[in-house]
Amino acid sequence: MSTVRTRKSTRRSTGVVVSVLTAGSLALAGCSAGGSTSEAVTQNTQDANAPVTITVDSFGGIFDGFKKAGLLDDYKKLHPNVTVNYKEVQQEADYWTALQTKLQAGTGLADIQPIEVSRVALVTEQQADKWVDMKSTGQASPLADYPDWKNGAITTEDGKVLGFGTDAGPMAICFRSDKLKAAGLPSTPDALSARIKSFDDYEAVGAEYKAKTGKAWMDSASGYYRVLTSTAKEINYDESGKAIWTTNPVVRDSFNRSAKVAQQGLTAKLEQFSAPWNTAMNTGAFATIACPAWMLGYIQEKAGAANKGNWSVMPLPGGAAGNWGGSWLSIPKSSKNQAAAAELAAFMTSAESEAKEFKAGIAFPSNAKAIDQISSVTNPYFPGAPIGKIFGDAGKNAPVQVLGIDDGTINTTLGQGLTSVENNKVSPDAAWATASKKITDQLGS
Repeated sequence: MSTVRTRKSTRRSTGVVVSVLTAGSLALAGCSAGGSTSEAVTQNTQDANAPVTITVDSFGGIFDGFKKAGLLDDYKKLHPNVTVNYKEVQQEADYWTALQTKLQAGTGLADIQPIEVSRVALVTEQQADKWVDMKSTGQASPLADYPDWKNGAITTEDGKVLGFGTDAGPMAICFRSDKLKAAGLPSTPDALSARIKSFDDYEAVGAEYKAKTGKAWMDSASGYYRVLTSTAKEINYDESGKAIWTTNPVVRDSFNRSAKVAQQGLTAKLEQFSAPWNTAMNTGAFATIACPAWMLGYIQEKAGAANKGNWSVMPLPGGAAGNWGGSWLSIPKSSKNQAAAAELAAFMTSAESEAKEFKAGIAFPSNAKAIDQISSVTNPYFPGAPIGKIFGDAGKNAPVQVLGIDDGTINTTLGQGLTSVENNKVSPDAAWATASKKITDQLGS
């Protein structure tokens, strides 16, 4: 087994959590399977074989991924009395808005509601009373399989763990090898990595591709912004909890750089996760895309079987490493099926399940024991790309990331600003000013 390093997550009353993508394990001292008497989830007193239906509201293909990897079928074989009814939207921002409405109303919540990494600090700091402590569910033992960054991010000041970790989002770049080859450019992971040793190189090759083909190099400026910022430790907040997005050069420089490639016509001007974006993955309207590990599943689904072998994966330029994404399966206290929901969530996030999902090319595990199982994984859809090594190395080398309570709002709004540069020819300075005012108005500061 490879040696891995761990770093203890730190939580502060200021609303930030430090997250690091390093594999390792966390022993949860004093966390028995039953939890405290006052917080323990009431187990179903009915016959264990009686029919039960677990409802799920989700986003971004999390449960679609479980289904495609065969995990829902695996669970059904073990629990034939359990029916899982899930619904998903693609846009996390739409999901989050609906979730907040339901939380405020106290009605309409599902038994399982995933939480995305950009929202996790807000949940643990401001909504802890609305979510079940997973240590109280009878399913606590798998928590010890997770590295401290994953558990730490979803842990409250008083030690409650509000979700089981699903995936992580170590970063790479996915590219259309067939399109690059036709343009006379390097078209294998090794050859393209040798040519692209920096983000300057990435943009220069993009300009060459654009000149030769007349087509876009990348899908969107907002996607490029996320890959640029993903490599930084501090983005929107510093470790004291202070919002620094207006003064942090990483944020403004990444915004300006992404706006520049939009003005140069290197982007396809697409909104990520929209219907046109989905179609463009199939048609080859762009040649490269910022590629957190979970993007592999999107590409396979949206590009389809006809493009098997046309897509490949390379590491970020120059050995850079970053993270974009990652979620937790959480259970609202309003759930009438807390025990059954916790058992399902624990199964879906076990080492065996997360390793199986990545081997199916869908999502990279955050379970440390699963990470140990996938280092040599390849996928015939992405021939020649050692995806297990690429994403595994990125996961081990990504920096500590400081998460703040309004990361989701800030990231979404700055992304919208970049879309206005692409589609409405708004100047980068004007787009920044508009986005900044919108963020300030929304956050009240």
